[in-house]
Amino acid sequence: MSKLTSLECLDVPGWTVRVGGTGRHMRVTRSVWYDAAPWTIVTAIFTWVVLMVRQTPCWQTVVGEVPNSYARMCYSDIPILFQNRASMWSGGPLFGDGTTAFTPQLEYPTLTGGFIWVTRWLAGHFGAVIDPTATNPERLAAANTFWAVNALLLAVCFGFLIWAHLQMGRDSASPHTDGVRVRAWDALYIAAAPTVMLAGLINWDLFAVALTSLGVLLWAKSHPLAAGAVIGLAAAAKFYPLALIAVFLLLCLRAGRLKAFGMFMTGLVVVWLATNLPLMITDMHAWSYFWTFNAQRGPDLGSLWYVLTLMGFKIANVSVAEMICLVLGGGFIIGLTLSAPKRPRVGQVALLVMVVFLAFNKVYSPQYVLWLLPIVVLARPVFFDLLVFTVAESLYFMSVWGFLDGTLGIGSGPDRLYWLTVGLRVGVQIWLAARVVRDMWQPWLDPVRGPFVDDPIGGVLNHTSDARWLLQRTTTEDDGAASPMVVHAPHTSGELKPGVIVVLTTPRARPSTDA
Repeated sequence: MSKLTSLECLDVPGWTVRVGGTGRHMRVTRSVWYDAAPWTIVTAIFTWVVLMVRQTPCWQTVVGEVPNSYARMCYSDIPILFQNRASMWSGGPLFGDGTTAFTPQLEYPTLTGGFIWVTRWLAGHFGAVIDPTATNPERLAAANTFWAVNALLLAVCFGFLIWAHLQMGRDSASPHTDGVRVRAWDALYIAAAPTVMLAGLINWDLFAVALTSLGVLLWAKSHPLAAGAVIGLAAAAKFYPLALIAVFLLLCLRAGRLKAFGMFMTGLVVVWLATNLPLMITDMHAWSYFWTFNAQRGPDLGSLWYVLTLMGFKIANVSVAEMICLVLGGGFIIGLTLSAPKRPRVGQVALLVMVVFLAFNKVYSPQYVLWLLPIVVLARPVFFDLLVFTVAESLYFMSVWGFLDGTLGIGSGPDRLYWLTVGLRVGVQIWLAARVVRDMWQPWLDPVRGPFVDDPIGGVLNHTSDARWLLQRTTTEDDGAASPMVVHAPHTSGELKPGVIVVLTTPRARPSTDA
């Protein structure tokens, strides 16, 4: 059978070699059966249906009869906050000054507040009574309508998240894969994630998660200005997308692409300011409440610091201890990123930054797994790794609700199960980071890299040499000496396995003039 062009080839995952005999040894015509997109979309719809079904036991229908959402593991902030915050059900301003019951402060960033405002407005158009004079039954009905509207819009966000990761894989074809876009199937890991079925509707996090992945997609398409703008929106919805600033700074510094980083930061700062300035000008206290609330909170649910407190270990100043751990972890990431044999991929550095941030953060709410899931898929799209990650996060998810319900309550013997699941979750995240560190130090073990493949989402960084200053720093006195270059050629597309090793003797590289 003659080879087909890249336009005639399909997205065929590496694992189909094992189950169907397809892959680089069989070529098929363009067919829905071998395209990642329809399967991923259908799977995502199934995942969301399961999530909605899981939430039904917590659907309140009678005023005063609140289901035990902890025991049923279907808790959601969305209807609870609506009923408990007078500013939501009354139609008043969401960002209040806290002086009256109808103007409570909102502990969410500006854009998330905007998302809540839009869904409340839509709920009103679907019949919800949004009024200070609403009766208790009307408030309950409005809360249910509000929750349904949010579930619909968050489903749209989930769809954009899946679409973004499908698009990230569209450019993963290479001569080695004969045009097969092997990375497009990685989106299926997100679409089928049990963690989404568990935590997708606890809060509004999927809104920021979708924006973050869209920003990474724009970076992958070599649009750093637009990428910064979208990440600026994401950072106006949640704090964690700001971690990408460190990721792109380190990689652009190594690649000598600081102009691209400057464009990224320009887009981010302009959009973030445009989103936040109106509230900052009109009510600085209301705007800053999110930041002061999180800065002043002590050890909270899910954190190592909280578990240490439960175990009887008193830490004089958790904020200082947290900062020390973050600085040490950040220093390690900087050193590794700049000294690794090959410039790390965006997903790899992003995972390390997120693990350091989340492992030592003062709180780890169950929905934070949504922040980490897309980054884990970008860093290590390996079934075993994702399986271990899912098991650890699911056990933690179940233990949190048991802990809040009192089954694993504070001071009881079973509360040690809660301690163990927190430790297991953090341990697995560090284990994943260690796997990524190994891939960075031994690039031939990276499940994404291969011949002709650098970083599928690297954008302007893809296939660039190191910056002149870094090359000059690593060049020794015997500049003309020959050095071996080892190339590992895998046997199958989409996977790196022990393969042919070709040793070439080449002169040591000199600084590139376009670095």
